[in-house]
Amino acid sequence: MEKSIDVISHIKSNLKLKIMLGFILTFYVCFMYSFIQHNPIFSVKMMNTSFVDNIIPFIPNSVYLYESILLLMPIAPWLMTSKDELKNYTLGIFLISGMCFLIFFLYPTSIFRPSNIYDSNFLYFILIKMDNQLNAFPSLHAALAIFHGACCSSLFRKYTGCKKYLWLIWFWIFGIMISTLLTKQHIFIDIVAGSLIGLSGYYICCYRNNLKFNKIIIDADSE
Repeated sequence: MEKSIDVISHIKSNLKLKIMLGFILTFYVCFMYSFIQHNPIFSVKMMNTSFVDNIIPFIPNSVYLYESILLLMPIAPWLMTSKDELKNYTLGIFLISGMCFLIFFLYPTSIFRPSNIYDSNFLYFILIKMDNQLNAFPSLHAALAIFHGACCSSLFRKYTGCKKYLWLIWFWIFGIMISTLLTKQHIFIDIVAGSLIGLSGYYICCYRNNLKFNKIIIDADSE
């Protein structure tokens, strides 16, 4: 186990592939999310709030924490060094987003938003203009946050000097989860479902494949 991570060399590793995957995955997720959201075929179901949702206030300024997921998501893939890691990561993104998109398409859901949403900050105004009330269940935002948190954990555990930052990553993710409720972008059940999808995607595409890869390496070294 290495003591510290050479961030620059990790970023430069497979740089062209990372840039290409970044463009492809960003376009795919944004296009599919927006297309399904603005073109529902089946009747839309309005989600019912729980007691948890009813006690959580509307705080539009939490949108800054909500959007900070855009800073979280690049950390893991840009620190990956092998093509196998990037392949598993890409499969994970396709799997969890595909699962969410299928549910959005077959079972479109919506949530109520506060009546005073337009009396808020500029970033929140941009958010609600781009992202309407549909695609509520499950929360793709939560799925992506949990998936990237798990990927960061897997990477950081390889370096003794990085382990101390794991609590910071998960504290950040917890804040993102709370912000989805404070911005009234989602309700509690959306977060739970999205988190389970994110964990499932990581386990299927990254964790299991990493175990298989490590077993191959160990078997090769023992021969």
